[in-house]
Amino acid sequence: MRRLRNDLPYTFRPPLWRSWFRPLGLWANRRILLKKYRIGQLENEGFDELGKLVSQGDAVILAPNHADHADPHVMLEVGGRHHLPLHFMAAREVFEISKRGAWALQSMGIFSVDRDGPDLSAIKTAMGLLQQGKPLVMYPEGEIYHHHERLDPLHEGVASILLKVAAKLPEGKRAWLVPIGMRFRHGPEVEATFNERLSRLEDRIGWTPRPAMPVDDRILRLGSGVLALKETEFLGKAGTGSLQERLDYLCSTLLAEVEGRRGSDPRAVTPPERVRAQRYRIRKCLLDEKNVPTEKQRIELLDDLDRVFAALQAHSYIGDYLLENPTLDRHAETVMKLEEDLFGFPEYPTSRVARVVAGEALNVSQMLADGELPAKGGAGILTTTLEEKLNQILSKI
Repeated sequence: MRRLRNDLPYTFRPPLWRSWFRPLGLWANRRILLKKYRIGQLENEGFDELGKLVSQGDAVILAPNHADHADPHVMLEVGGRHHLPLHFMAAREVFEISKRGAWALQSMGIFSVDRDGPDLSAIKTAMGLLQQGKPLVMYPEGEIYHHHERLDPLHEGVASILLKVAAKLPEGKRAWLVPIGMRFRHGPEVEATFNERLSRLEDRIGWTPRPAMPVDDRILRLGSGVLALKETEFLGKAGTGSLQERLDYLCSTLLAEVEGRRGSDPRAVTPPERVRAQRYRIRKCLLDEKNVPTEKQRIELLDDLDRVFAALQAHSYIGDYLLENPTLDRHAETVMKLEEDLFGFPEYPTSRVARVVAGEALNVSQMLADGELPAKGGAGILTTTLEEKLNQILSKI
């Protein structure tokens, strides 16, 4: 996961669809960005039916799992293949890398969202696009966790937006929620890259590389060592117990510490929700023009940002993910995850196959009419249904 410690004021970036730019953007995505992420083959299924819904002008949200940095580029390519004018809601941070990059993103129909606060501009923009019959891609997991075979708990924002739109659609128009399963598979040649990459990771934390050690043992030893460093940094000493127990304890302890200083949000229950609530509170203090923090207060606020980031990192690891089923893909995903946490970005050393499957669209309008979803408070039920459908798709691809 990428470390976020910025205190920049947020500027909403609306979609600025430029039809003349789209062919160039799709070409650059295919020729440059998919190659950057080593997508050698892209398979897709179920998008013909999706095209029919879009052609009717219905409100359609595509909700994929989010396990890799290549996800949006793969979705953009699939949309281009099927002539789908996809719009995307994307984290504000990707617009803050460069002005040219932000211009290109907006030109492709991508708009920003501040994931840490109530971004009303993003919500209104999403609803407006859906009411106009423009398909929208939203990632209900919110973060990239690098474990394709297990979903993180989904946020209710996707369901909430679509339910609000469904209530405002004119007669004859319907609202649809489409679960999209995405998987990235590695060829056998990736196995030959593990030793050298693990050696670099071991060297990164000051260890002597152990290329003779079995890969499973080496990955778990390295993961435990990195966790011990984080525990010592924030708790003063390395923890005891199983790997999952230590991860859970670090996450819950860091969040409790920060909430004790900054206050808590009773609506935030899961670790990602609690992290977002704290990031929002901390950044609000950092950017308070009426009560500008002193240098000492600023340092303390930034330190707390680091704590909630470390908590989210701990939450993002699944202690038994590798050992439960030590496949080639799970080895590759875990090494990539460690690379991102220690170097800032993972390596993509060999070609991968991306497979994208559009599941059966959920007719949200019909579910409301039949009483399957209540007009108010239905976001939780719809999110649970979406999670079940995504898990079913992921188990088969």
